[in-house]
Amino acid sequence: MKKLSLLICLALLCLATGCGKKEPAPAPQPQVAQPAPEPAPAPEPEPAPAPEPKPEPQMKVVAIPGTFTVQVAAWETKTEADKLASFYNGKGYDARVEQADLGAGRWYRVRIGTYDNSLKAREVAENIAQKYKSDIWIVKL
Repeated sequence: MKKLSLLICLALLCLATGCGKKEPAPAPQPQVAQPAPEPAPAPEPEPAPAPEPKPEPQMKVVAIPGTFTVQVAAWETKTEADKLASFYNGKGYDARVEQADLGAGRWYRVRIGTYDNSLKAREVAENIAQKYKSDIWIVKL
């Protein structure tokens, strides 16, 4: 009877401590990716101070005395020169066609106005260049 009691105690002890048959290990579960924490927003950089504007060098414009005109084009045909002169006359300019016989042949120059110094001619030339996107020449007569 002592042996039987001892066997029963051992059996109870095995059951209590997990001896004997073990529960199978759980099947591995797939790893669920955890979203990475969002990085903290970078602090906005302070705006750089605006650079001090450098003053443009002041060019002294001097009126050159003499008689000047503004040339807006030169054509090989008088018809084309007359058309352009008419266009500028229609815009209120005093345009004319002047014939020039050169080594390269005869050319017809379209010129505007007659001015008593280079500064006045330059003002008209800059106005024409800006309004009509035209190349211009200031010519001393």
